[in-house]
Amino acid sequence: MKLFELLCVQFIAFLSLFFLSAFSVTHSASISDLLITEVMANPLAVSDARGEWLELFNPTQQSINLSGAVLSDSGSGEHIIPGDTSIVIDPGDYFVLARNGDTAINGGVVADYVYGSDFSLSNSSDEIIFSNGSNELLRLDYGPGFAPSGFSMELINAVMLPGNYAASSSQYGLGDWGSPGSAGSFNFNSITPVPVPGAALLMSSGLIGLVGLGRQRKFRF
Repeated sequence: MKLFELLCVQFIAFLSLFFLSAFSVTHSASISDLLITEVMANPLAVSDARGEWLELFNPTQQSINLSGAVLSDSGSGEHIIPGDTSIVIDPGDYFVLARNGDTAINGGVVADYVYGSDFSLSNSSDEIIFSNGSNELLRLDYGPGFAPSGFSMELINAVMLPGNYAASSSQYGLGDWGSPGSAGSFNFNSITPVPVPGAALLMSSGLIGLVGLGRQRKFRF
């Protein structure tokens, strides 16, 4: 093998390892990668204090830990998820956070986590904010008309804006409309994210092709 070719191979190997390492570190899944896929702010079968809930979905290929996160709005509502317990949302899973976890009195919602009375959802306008205490990681703002009585609002595509939510067409529990903990109008499990290492390998493959093309041009007579 010529010296130039040997140096090219070594250089590409180094770049491949570099990009694989860099992508795996800097692109680790976090709370900011989650989607707020469903919001029940105005239950009808039970009171708001018992029946409010929201749903998260993990669209990544990595587990995401909610431990230590702060759930809040722009006002006084704030709940700190304990940092001493592992509260994990696995890849492709829906995760329900509810104001009350007793299915006998909350309208039939099976909750994965209960935030209690520290945080509530307004029927008119409000914010759902997840942060690490100092920096916002995930946020949804909604205004008047977003919370019809007895219906949850489901995200119908992967863009988390109030206009991309629609009233649920499924019933649960005591008769309110929603699909807590499962796919609703839009099945987010149908979205298959590209693995991060695969993206890095594609990048390194592209570099190999570019170097090869450069060699062809250099040695063409």
